[in-house]
This record gives sequence, structure tokens and C-alpha cells, in this order.
Amino acid sequence: MEVLIYILLLIAAMWVFQLYFAAKQSMRFSKSLREIRALGRTAVGLGGFRYRGGRAFVALAERDGVVVGAKLLVGWTVFASPVDFPELVGRRLVDLAAGQGMDTLRKKEQAAAKMAAEVLLKEEKLNESDTGHTE
Repeated sequence: MEVLIYILLLIAAMWVFQLYFAAKQSMRFSKSLREIRALGRTAVGLGGFRYRGGRAFVALAERDGVVVGAKLLVGWTVFASPVDFPELVGRRLVDLAAGQGMDTLRKKEQAAAKMAAEVLLKEEKLNESDTGHTE
């Protein structure tokens, strides 16, 4: 019985550490997003598989349909950190949403960038329809 209590305490301690590191990771990514939010409208895309090869998170900032800032969350589990992703800066959102010009990126990065671009384009269309403006 005593061994079971120690095992449960160990599991509880590991869970607390997991929560702590996940919160720290979230704060790092949020800080990184604040940096590119100053550049323009932002969106975050998700790509990859949850258990097979991990996930990719790509944050894009755009102005006038062109990516002006990009971040990629890289690393392993809760120790992943956001880094600049210059491969996407200067690209048009419509090209990213169509999956064009991303051959050098990993599939999960392509999917995440595509998702973020699609979100920004949809938001732009919604804003245009709300204000009645079209270009």
C-alpha cells in the first residue's frame, strides 16, 4: 500500500511539472505573437499529426495580402520554442493558401502555413462583406 502512495505522488508531481512547462511554453509563444502582431493582422495555423511526427504551429502576420512576419514553434513537446520563419516573409497569402512555393518546407509546416493564410484570407473577406467594400 505504501508503494502505491509513492507511485501516485510521483504521478501527481510529474503532472504538475507538465502543467508548469506547458504554461511556460504558452507564455513564450504568446510573447512571440505579440512581436509579430505589431506588424499586421495575425493568424496561427496547425499542421501535422498529433502522435506521428508531431505538430507544427506557424504564426503569420500580414499587411496588404503579403506576409510581413512569421514564427514557427520548433522543439520537442513542452520544450518547443518559437523561432523566426523568414522563408514565408514576403510571400503572398493567396500563394500560401494555394500551397504554392513551399516545396522546401516540411509537410506539416506547409499545412500550418496554408491554414494560417486561409484564416487571414477568410477574415479579410468577412471584413469586406461587413463594410461593403470590395477591391
